[in-house]
Amino acid sequence: MRLAFRELVHASPNDWERERRSLLDQRISELGLSVRGSLVEKYVDRLYAELDAKGLRFHSPVYLSDQWGCPDGTPLIGVPFYLADQRLARIEEELAVEVESEADVMRYLRHEAGHAFNYAYRLYDLGDWRRIFGPYSRPYRDRFRANPFSRNHVRHILGWYAQKHPDEDFAETFAVWLTPGRDCRTEYAGWPALAKLE
Repeated sequence: MRLAFRELVHASPNDWERERRSLLDQRISELGLSVRGSLVEKYVDRLYAELDAKGLRFHSPVYLSDQWGCPDGTPLIGVPFYLADQRLARIEEELAVEVESEADVMRYLRHEAGHAFNYAYRLYDLGDWRRIFGPYSRPYRDRFRANPFSRNHVRHILGWYAQKHPDEDFAETFAVWLTPGRDCRTEYAGWPALAKLE
């Protein structure tokens, strides 16, 4: 018998351990996960509303994946599968120490929406895009040397992620621009990054 998450909170440690083992013994495809009807759907709806508020009609499809991401050149957004089920999120929290907060989820969704928008319209092929963000063809490296004092890039995801590659620079700039309630003109006044936001 499966226990609901709220029952697991008050269940004995043995009940949770049995449920945990049962979940871990299954393939991801056997878990019956879906964006529809999950907490992820609420976040995606919020993202779509933010895009609508900015006048953007393109809503990238969202699918469950093993990590955050937007496949290179493909306007799709992958969201970690454990966010679609509170029991799996609890396991992830036990293994990884923490699970993304609501603010984190929205931060990543906005970032990935930037990639998806870039890929859907092939903005990286435009001369203006290359002039502002740099050549999309630049080699993508997992390791990069960040300059924490640079004002050429926005700050959105921790680790000065916008400095990693022109594609990441665009996605981060898009995410900052999309975030409701941010006053980018004040926040980035005097920064070269403001020209990217504008």
